[in-house]
Amino acid sequence: MFREELRGELPLVLNDEKIEEVKNYIINYLSYSYKSLFKGYLEVEDNGYPGIIAYVDSDRGPLLEFHIIFLKEKVRYLVRLLDPTASLEVMKKASRVIERCLLSYWETGGKGNIYFVYVPGRKIVPPRMERGIKSALQKLFLGNMIFLFAISILISYIVYLIAGPYITPIVLLLSQIPLIFTSHKIIALIMGDWNIDSKHKKVYLVGLELPLEKFNEIMSKTIYPLRYEIKKKIYEETLEKGLQLKEESVKEVLEKYGLKSNNFRVNIRELNIYDMVSSIVEKFNVRKPKIYISNIIIPNAAASGVSSRFSTMILTTGLLTRLNENELKAVIGHEISHLKRHDILTFFILSSVEYISRVLVSLMLWPLLLGFLDFIILMMYMYTSLTLLFFVAKFVEARADIDSAKRLGAAHDLASALRKIAMRKLIIEQRHESRLPFWLSWNPHPPVSFRIEMLEKAHLRYEVVSSEWKLAISSCVKDFIESIKEAII
Repeated sequence: MFREELRGELPLVLNDEKIEEVKNYIINYLSYSYKSLFKGYLEVEDNGYPGIIAYVDSDRGPLLEFHIIFLKEKVRYLVRLLDPTASLEVMKKASRVIERCLLSYWETGGKGNIYFVYVPGRKIVPPRMERGIKSALQKLFLGNMIFLFAISILISYIVYLIAGPYITPIVLLLSQIPLIFTSHKIIALIMGDWNIDSKHKKVYLVGLELPLEKFNEIMSKTIYPLRYEIKKKIYEETLEKGLQLKEESVKEVLEKYGLKSNNFRVNIRELNIYDMVSSIVEKFNVRKPKIYISNIIIPNAAASGVSSRFSTMILTTGLLTRLNENELKAVIGHEISHLKRHDILTFFILSSVEYISRVLVSLMLWPLLLGFLDFIILMMYMYTSLTLLFFVAKFVEARADIDSAKRLGAAHDLASALRKIAMRKLIIEQRHESRLPFWLSWNPHPPVSFRIEMLEKAHLRYEVVSSEWKLAISSCVKDFIESIKEAII
């Protein structure tokens, strides 16, 4: 019988009640995705573990089988293509459907979620009001980098026309120095919405958990058009009066806007970000950076500055809502490591060396670029040079992971945080038989799967490791070589 298969898995810790919830979520998701082509499912067991087999047909007959098995700490899935006349792209698309389904459950718990974020004493709504130049710059820096790359090319070309081929590289490099030394102010200006300091230490998260079947309706009719008014009203009825945020208080406010309390759940978290960062910088023996919260759903953290004395740390609200406190501390430790080690200067030196070498080679080959072969040689050199730059940058990121694991004893917490933040990248990586493409990518971070494995292997060793750099470099190089072997085999 003709059968093509694609396999994958996702870490999900499930009890019996949750298994039933996830099973129903998957069935509803597949039914919605394939509509009349979805033909039902069977409940099965695999080595004692519960699971389901779901069926999708085409107009010619059986098309796909989805095998989903619920293990103790993960969900394993297999997609089979049953129709030999169908394109393999049908199976790949089906695999992506089940991936999106499991990721959606992973990220939301099968519910629709919205958060109101408060920093008492600061403006309730970020000054940018999700509009204006600041919002545009945030989207630019967090979104597609091709536009930024195009701008840099345009600026380089203009300088080239004015200064000529030999002066241009010097001018461009010198122009980066003021940006490097003011980077902590630039990132605060572009990304910072609420400043956290000794008088404004805490961040409060008010989460509303809504049933998925009612989420879009409630969001479009009530929450989204009145979000600022509702947020302000919750603040006025609680924190502004010096009262604690409580579930009952939030529900009372929402009921005034027509939301019935049986249609949602309220989750409230209080995070003392200032004291959290203070305790971490003490362990790293550095000055505390200026701390800002960025009201962005993307889970991310960043730190910039030539030294800890002149530095800024950004934590997004998406990160605060996604991670528990220990995971958040581990991520902050990673960013503090970048400040302690002056990594922004390291990256500047590395990129400057790469840029100068690339310009010199280009100038040497330029008179020869009359033939196709000369052009190919130049392109190959540029690709190799940039790939090497990003490969070396991966050592820096791996070392920051090790620093956090060693100084905070947070190896498992950082690994857990990476799973939550970068699960989509993990899914993409597991589609490949080797991590080699991700080691060679123009991304300063090592493969996520490698970072997690490195953190979880004999995690106690980080407490006694003598050289973080040596361990980071050796671990990266070893896995890179293993990835080459896997790709060849």
